Amino acid sequence: MKTEEKKRGSSSRFWPWVIASVLFRLLLVYFSKNLHLSSRPEVSNPLTSLRRLAEGYWLKQLSVSPYAGSMYHGSPLLLSILGPLTALRLEGQPEHLLCSLLFVLVDIINALLIRATGRCLQVAYGQSLKSLDLVKQSETSGIILSGDLAALVYLWNPFTIVACIGLSTSPVENMAVIVSLYGACTGNYL
Repeated sequence: MKTEEKKRGSSSRFWPWVIASVLFRLLLVYFSKNLHLSSRPEVSNPLTSLRRLAEGYWLKQLSVSPYAGSMYHGSPLLLSILGPLTALRLEGQPEHLLCSLLFVLVDIINALLIRATGRCLQVAYGQSLKSLDLVKQSETSGIILSGDLAALVYLWNPFTIVACIGLSTSPVENMAVIVSLYGACTGNYL
């Protein structure tokens, strides 16, 4: 019973931080033109640049290989998924607004997957303790919900925030890794 109360208390503290992270990212998206993050090599390089992805998609539309001449170095899957978003322009909106909002959403999904992975690992840890008859020790130790903590560290990591706002494709690439880890943890393989 006490562990359920701890989980509810931890969960009630988790969501305000997630909402604050989303609001912070949206605020930075609004001021992203003034920050010039997409031109920083630490944030956006030839492998992760949305600008390069847009050029690669444009070449693909012209039936020219985007990989010829070293114009585009990213994944063909990213070219197919994110390429059409780079071609969309909303009148009166900043350039690549849809991609920025998509990256914010992907970061939130990544954090929720990290949280779910942590909870799966927590359940497995609890089952291991039960099999060793160490349940009483685990209840008194006050285990911190590692999934919540890891998700919040991911959301508030400065590089994660800058990559999201700096029009880098890193959040989508991170998602592929996190989905793989979650699938391995739950035993759901693709």
